[in-house]
Amino acid sequence: MIKLKFMKYKKNFEIFYWTGIIIFFAGGILLNFQFAYDYTIIKNLMGFLFCIFLSIYYIYKRKEFEFSIFVYLPLIFFAWILISAFYAPFKFESAKSLENYILYFLIFIISSNLKIDKKIFYVWITSGIIASIIGIFQFYGPRHYPISTFGNPNFYAGHIIMVLSLTLSNILNYKEYKNEKLGKFFSYIDILSLFFCLWGLILTNSRAAIMAFILTIPFMLYLNNLEKKGILKYVGLLITVFFIILYYPKILLWYRTNIRFYIWQGTWKLIIKKPILGWGLGNFIFYYPYFRIKEYFLQPESRNVTNHPHNEYLEIWSETGLIGFLIFLSLILFLIINFIKKKESNKLLFVGIIGGIISVLLDNIFSTNMRNPSTSMYFWFLIGITFQYFKREKVPFEVSQLIWYIIFLTSVVLFIFHSFYRILPQVYFKMSESIKELISYEEKMGRKIYEDSFRIKLYKECIENYHKACALNPNDYEIWYKLAYMYGKVGDYKKARDIYLKINNYLFPHYAKTDANLGTIYIKMGNFEKALQYYKIAEWFNPYDVDLLCSIASIYIIYYNNIESALNYIKRVLNLDPKNKYANITILKLKEEGKLK
Repeated sequence: MIKLKFMKYKKNFEIFYWTGIIIFFAGGILLNFQFAYDYTIIKNLMGFLFCIFLSIYYIYKRKEFEFSIFVYLPLIFFAWILISAFYAPFKFESAKSLENYILYFLIFIISSNLKIDKKIFYVWITSGIIASIIGIFQFYGPRHYPISTFGNPNFYAGHIIMVLSLTLSNILNYKEYKNEKLGKFFSYIDILSLFFCLWGLILTNSRAAIMAFILTIPFMLYLNNLEKKGILKYVGLLITVFFIILYYPKILLWYRTNIRFYIWQGTWKLIIKKPILGWGLGNFIFYYPYFRIKEYFLQPESRNVTNHPHNEYLEIWSETGLIGFLIFLSLILFLIINFIKKKESNKLLFVGIIGGIISVLLDNIFSTNMRNPSTSMYFWFLIGITFQYFKREKVPFEVSQLIWYIIFLTSVVLFIFHSFYRILPQVYFKMSESIKELISYEEKMGRKIYEDSFRIKLYKECIENYHKACALNPNDYEIWYKLAYMYGKVGDYKKARDIYLKINNYLFPHYAKTDANLGTIYIKMGNFEKALQYYKIAEWFNPYDVDLLCSIASIYIIYYNNIESALNYIKRVLNLDPKNKYANITILKLKEEGKLK
């Protein structure tokens, strides 16, 4: 009787286990929140829910916390991340990055105590198949843009290479589970996964992720044949090295003509300035513009804001210094070396888990995917679950219970905080952006579609929603920037100026085109001296902005009557854009007025 009650009780708390697993591996991959501007931000909540449900499961199960001696390296890394957040000058941005790292740490702790179960990985693989089918349909749809549920083809590619690594491992070791109860069913899932996930990956045209997976394959083959003697297990690795050497000149040419060449040069200058401690967690984006190579803006892919250096290792070094970089590198190398030494007999999952980790590490030499929770949550899950392969010690349940309660409470608090402080502002942001799309559509059509009263109502509603978003998250410089632009659009130049100055002085100095926009606002207000002052600042950051150079030239002509200085800027414009309408018309007018021979 007692045994039956216990079995029933055990069955009840298994619900928490599978709820957490399905939320994380199905919801975290497939869900998005279209009402928010960043509709993928909800994926973080799936990570917190995973930690909530699994910690409840561990408490009910009276699970003792288990740890390996190797756990100290991840703990040291996360501890240094915390320290770097405190010495970062822009605390609100470091706090945002720290939230993600706390989430990764919680997932790591939970997964390091999670029993390895094939069914977990097949939930993940099945979700990967569905995500890939969505991406394939998107590619063959009107937009030809396979973002799946990740918001970006590269983010989707950065995640799906982990699924492909697990799938390939299962196929390589099919004999180990073909006689199991669900063996044949699992094999069908693996075949579908290899077909759809590989198809989806190719359609993304994400060179970093595709090359990462290709390079991961020989490493997985090596691990899969680790126990075999002879040179055969090294063939894949040797062929890979051969082709890298053979195509090295082409690889080098691609690198030197790729925009990353310019981004990395600027990042290295940034690193050299503070090599030991770095600039603080999440603060790369604020200081990089001062070190950016100016020729970056001559590249067609250039943007006004560089969020990341497109190399995870450079970003870790730039933000957490050489100390953080070496800790992370030691963690990864130590784990991989010890994985190889293990020569694990259960190759079915072991090879796939290590392959998933390796593929992400290779991909992030050229990508930003580890700055995105849709990759990093699952990367740290894989790191955590590998600790099941090492000898572990147990902590008494009295102490373990405290650990699970801390994880539970931390996850609940961050879930609520993230919902209201991160996601809700994005909802109001999306409302404003949707209204702007209506207004932009009218401008694009080149004719009046809406009545003036309705258009004014749209402007007011747009501004009101921006204000609501800023009230919820007063440190979101992107939303403040959009609000300032909208005030300029409706002709309220004083409010636009005040918000741009707020961004420059308190939130993000020289963000995007803040200085150039301030120059334009001051022209509208009739203050040409101030306008030129801010245009000159903007020019220092980007001397190849054609519109900016034209604006400076116009001030020299209209306000200063300094034709010589104006001509210098016009010549620069024509060097960049020989057919520039403003520059060519200005030269003709100056000739007509006799001011230019």
